[in-house]
Amino acid sequence: MLFRPKWVFWIAVSAVCSAQDQREWSEAQIVERFLTLSPQAQELRARLALTEAEAKTRTVYPNPAVSYSREGAGYNEFFEASQTLPLNGRVRYLRDAGSAAVSVADANREAALWSLRSDLRLAFYQMVAAQDRVRLLSARSGEVEELIRILRQREQEGEGSRYDRLRAEREIAELRTDVVAANALIAEARGKISGFLPEGTQVQSVQGALAVSLEPPDVETLRARAIDTRADYRAEQKALTRFKLEEQAARRLRIPDPQVSAGVKRADVTSGVGTNPFSNVTRTGVVFSLSVPLPVFNSGRYEVARYQAEQQQATARAAVLARQIQTEIQGAREVLIIRGEALAAYQRELESAGAELIRITRVAYEEGEVGILELLDSLRVNRLASLRLLELQAGVREAFIELERVVGAELTTNGGGRP
Repeated sequence: MLFRPKWVFWIAVSAVCSAQDQREWSEAQIVERFLTLSPQAQELRARLALTEAEAKTRTVYPNPAVSYSREGAGYNEFFEASQTLPLNGRVRYLRDAGSAAVSVADANREAALWSLRSDLRLAFYQMVAAQDRVRLLSARSGEVEELIRILRQREQEGEGSRYDRLRAEREIAELRTDVVAANALIAEARGKISGFLPEGTQVQSVQGALAVSLEPPDVETLRARAIDTRADYRAEQKALTRFKLEEQAARRLRIPDPQVSAGVKRADVTSGVGTNPFSNVTRTGVVFSLSVPLPVFNSGRYEVARYQAEQQQATARAAVLARQIQTEIQGAREVLIIRGEALAAYQRELESAGAELIRITRVAYEEGEVGILELLDSLRVNRLASLRLLELQAGVREAFIELERVVGAELTTNGGGRP
């Protein structure tokens, strides 16, 4: 039977959508959904469309006018059509200036979108770090729970003390509290991510790696790349081009656009012939007129001065932004290097002393050389070291994203791929 009720179809679609919303989201999936469906991206696209519409309104030719008039003293009737002829070339400059204005708006849209994208990536990796924190604390809780199980068994057999069990149970309570706090961090990061995505998108969990393997290029290389790729710097350059075209259009106001009128006139005139030469007859003739406005009060000099000032301001803004780009790159690169060196040094220290400390303490506890406090202290030190390593990795990732933000483009690892 080929027929199926509609509700079966909608249930299937809902199930698919629900499964899609509850999957693990990768960074690429989150960013793609933000760029295509987010309200921020839609608002920026609408802003660009508004700029395009406004630019077109400035290049519309003036409408023709049709007039009719009739004089009562005698019979005079006029049918005329008039049109202003845009012969001074101003419309062409306005059209080019409108295209430049659209380019400026598009570059500003890209700059705003890149900044929002960087904020989204920061929130994404904050959620990654929070999830890793929960997993780490849950694993450490499992170790302490296994220890409590052994202590209870020993206490029942008379080989262990009640104090050891109570002290271990106090430790697991602290760990569970830490897990709750880590889950709160996940919820906070999830809320930030949801603010960048379309309504109805549910991000239950994300998947990603905090580790970054990158040797950042020198400052001059990063600066040259930022000058080529930063959309806000490109917007200042396009704005300078636009103001130059606006100045040329303003200069064209000194050349007036003539207005041509043509039509038909019907009027009573003396016939001058026949039995009554003074009788009136109605005649029809052609009417033509040409009027030229005189640029006495508005010759465009104030508009020219304005756009010259705009050019100076745009040039100054571009210079300030270039300097700001360099200082931001220096700061972001230095932070990335410092955090990367701190992470590498901490990893070397953990590799040499981390697991060995727990093994020695556990053996000593089993042989009665140390107490439960020493054993729990070694577990706590190991847990804190793992959390500190996680924080350092998250800090390096955050510094890497900030460097990409100021460069205006994605940076690749030494191997040529994304970190």
